[in-house]
Amino acid sequence: MDTYLRRVYVSVASLLFVLWLCLLFLAIQFLRPEFHSFISAPIPTAAQDEKFLSIPGIRFSSYQVIQGDTFFDLSKKFNLQEHTLRSLNQANDTSEPKVNTWLTIPSKNGIFHTIRSGESLADISRAYEISLKEIIENNLAKGDKDIRPGEVLYLPSADYLSRGDVRWIALASIETNKGFVKPTTGRFADGFGERTHPITGKLAFHEGLDLAPGRGAHVVASQDGEVIFADIKAGYGRLVILNHGNGLTSWYAHLDKILVKLKTYVKRGELIGKVGNTGRVTGPHLHFEIRLNGVPQNPFLYLANNEQ
Repeated sequence: MDTYLRRVYVSVASLLFVLWLCLLFLAIQFLRPEFHSFISAPIPTAAQDEKFLSIPGIRFSSYQVIQGDTFFDLSKKFNLQEHTLRSLNQANDTSEPKVNTWLTIPSKNGIFHTIRSGESLADISRAYEISLKEIIENNLAKGDKDIRPGEVLYLPSADYLSRGDVRWIALASIETNKGFVKPTTGRFADGFGERTHPITGKLAFHEGLDLAPGRGAHVVASQDGEVIFADIKAGYGRLVILNHGNGLTSWYAHLDKILVKLKTYVKRGELIGKVGNTGRVTGPHLHFEIRLNGVPQNPFLYLANNEQ
């Protein structure tokens, strides 16, 4: 075979090989789109909604979810903590990302919070138990006038808040303006937590808040709910318990009178009783509790705008 023919054959063979590679690539791209996503995923594209992601020192990218992705697996892939991905992508529960949706990927670890309508920096600081100074130093915000709903804040030292956390619920109630209201007037006579018991004189945990507006003062439902208890209970005296769903209940104790019936539904702010001194007390007052799945919570974290 002469040199000319050999060159022709080599050129044709090379062209056919290139065409075969192109066809193989197109087959993978169109018949297996998830494989294409997997190939491109480790080098994410530019993040979406950049106007809400202006945080000094952090870069954001996007990743398209493929079949089988979990937040745990993705945290390993991008060398991040799972809570970092969940908080940034507003998946503060046990859900997993849906196929073909886009996740935002940050360049460093930390907790992120997406601002909702009505929230102030003070509300966010209180919920995450971090200082206002830390929020301001790690974000562009200098005050409430600088933040907008949908904007993301970086809270590097904050705890992760799940949707079942009392502090998360308190923030959510600000947006809907349906937080728990103060159940009666008057000052808070005793707070939530460790205290010296007024009767025994021993250190004991106080499971609610005490309000002392005077005997006979009106007691209202702190939130919409169903009456699941309206009777006398040892230590609590005359007691009303409301069920608000999602494991939340509120307790109104030491009542002089109960003005609601069992299994009825009451609205937020509706009269349910009057302050008294029934049960184990040293004087007339309302003992107010909020419980999540039976466990007493600090009612201040639920009260709308932290009513004092």
